Amino acid sequence: MDVTINRLNPNVPDPVESRRRAAGRLVRIAYATAVFGVVGFFVIYFGAPFVFLRGPGTVTSTRYVVSLPYTVQVSQMSLVPGATVKAGEEIGAVFSPEQDSIVATYMRALADIAGRTAELRIKARVAQESLEAVRSYLRVTEEAVERIDAMSTATVTFRMEVLRERASARKAVVSQEAEVAESAIQLASLDEFIKQLQGRLDEVQRHFGRGRVSVPIAGIVSTGLAHVGQSLVAGTPIAEILDPTDIFVDWYIPNVRLIDPKVGNEVFVVSGNRRIPGKISEILPVSGVYAGTQQLATRDRPATQMARIRFDPDASPPPLNTTVDVHMHYTDLSAGIANVLVRLFGVD
Repeated sequence: MDVTINRLNPNVPDPVESRRRAAGRLVRIAYATAVFGVVGFFVIYFGAPFVFLRGPGTVTSTRYVVSLPYTVQVSQMSLVPGATVKAGEEIGAVFSPEQDSIVATYMRALADIAGRTAELRIKARVAQESLEAVRSYLRVTEEAVERIDAMSTATVTFRMEVLRERASARKAVVSQEAEVAESAIQLASLDEFIKQLQGRLDEVQRHFGRGRVSVPIAGIVSTGLAHVGQSLVAGTPIAEILDPTDIFVDWYIPNVRLIDPKVGNEVFVVSGNRRIPGKISEILPVSGVYAGTQQLATRDRPATQMARIRFDPDASPPPLNTTVDVHMHYTDLSAGIANVLVRLFGVD
């Protein structure tokens, strides 16, 4: 039995048209997704600066630099970056030819002063011992002058000789007395100078501590740590100690902004997938260049104003020296929407 199929019957679906209609629906969905995605990207990219202020920052804390005022060579390091140290704990040892040279200079000065002191003591003793004899000779010459004055037969030449001897005796007495007095003054001055030099020498040796380097406070060792065998000029940090009890964020505020941040404004510190609440505690009166900013080819990196951000008491701060993004919403509405998006999608 022959059955006639009417393909134009509306009640019978055309398989070709059905496949074409389904494929067209998928193409339209993909095209709309792409278009809305591109539009959303441009809206977010160009509209975000009108919603919140965003800038880089660094998680840091009070920093204590361990250094020496001498050129040194590191001979031993007993710590690694990230280690926790206690106040007074030894972190390494150094060798300093410059410090040895300073000590040798003090020692030579002390030796020279000791020699000068010995010479003055000898002169003072000789002058003191011979002073009585010179005074006796002066008394004899004065008696001779008195007798000559009573004699009328003495010649002028003889009188001149006796007067010359008396003058010489007086000069010798005055010279000996002055030498004794001045020697005592110089000896006292040199003794005081020796005490000062000895005190300076003891202070230099005490501060150097035989090359042992210790930390002044308890904290965490930063990454800027010297290596064994490295030579350091005076003032170069041997280690940096970070105080884990005083953690904050140094925020480099972008120069292009709608509203200037103020002390007390709430912000969000973004580190990875975490959004940590905090507040601006201080607007620093200085500007700085963020170290992570790439230098432009035609001009230098711009310096931006800095703000200090403190975390909430119950917040868990990121690790020290972490580079973070800081978001400050201009309105409470945008901050609320951002919190809802974070709870829904885990993104800001």
